Formats: sequence, C-alpha cells, structure tokens
Amino acid sequence: MSNSLTRFNQILNKNTRTIAKVIEINSNGTTTVEFSDSSQIAALGKADDAAINVYIENGRVSGTAADLPFSELEI
Repeated sequence: MSNSLTRFNQILNKNTRTIAKVIEINSNGTTTVEFSDSSQIAALGKADDAAINVYIENGRVSGTAADLPFSELEI
C-alpha cells in the first residue's frame, strides 16, 4: 500500500512551469504577468527589466523565457 501511495504523491507533487508575459514590475517584490488565456496574477519575485516573458513556477518568477512565436491549436 505504501508503494502505491508513494507513487501517487510523486505525481501530485510535480512543479508546474508556464510561460507568461510581463505586464508590470511592482515595487512590493511582485511581478504582474499575463498568461496565454488572458488571465493575470501577481507572481512573487521580480523579473529582469528587459524581460518580456518569464517562467512562472508555483506562483513565483523563476527566470526569463525566450520570446518565441506562440500558437495554440484546439483539437
């Protein structure tokens, strides 16, 4: 039983990393970012001044992301 529980916890504890566009760098140590679905959050951490896109990992800015073309397809 504990082996199955361990495997299940490994699935749930994975960090998610998404790319978001920097909207504003706030003075309180957060960065306002916008995701591809137009939702916005105030992520913890400051982005570089020149950053256009950043990686967001569990609500925190984890680094600068490349500004590559993006397209989304629905199937």
